[in-house]
Amino acid sequence: MSPGGPGSSSWRVRNRKLVGPGDLAAQARQVFTNLGRALAAAGAGPEHVARITIYVVGYDRDRHLAVIEDARVALFGDHRPADVVVGVAGLSPGYLIEVDAFAVVDG
Repeated sequence: MSPGGPGSSSWRVRNRKLVGPGDLAAQARQVFTNLGRALAAAGAGPEHVARITIYVVGYDRDRHLAVIEDARVALFGDHRPADVVVGVAGLSPGYLIEVDAFAVVDG
C-alpha cells in the first residue's frame, strides 16, 4: 500500500522518499515503475492490466496528458488498458499523481 492510499504513488520503494517534488514527469515515471513492481510481486505483468485510473492534481489535459502518456508507455508499451484520468484537488502532501490498476490473471 502506498503512503497516500491503495494506489501506486510517486514514492521510491527502496527509501520511501517522494520522487520529484513539484515535477509531474518524474512522479509519473516513478508511479508507473512502482506499478510494474507491484504487478510483478503479484505474479502479473502489464499485459494483465484491464483498467487504470490515474489521479492528477490540478489536471489540465493540454499540459499533462503527454507527460502521463510518456510514463505510461514506458510500462505498457503497445498494451492499452481502459483508462480514466481524474483531476483532483489534492493527494498526500507533495504528490501530484497516483494510479490504481485492475489486473486479471488466469489460474
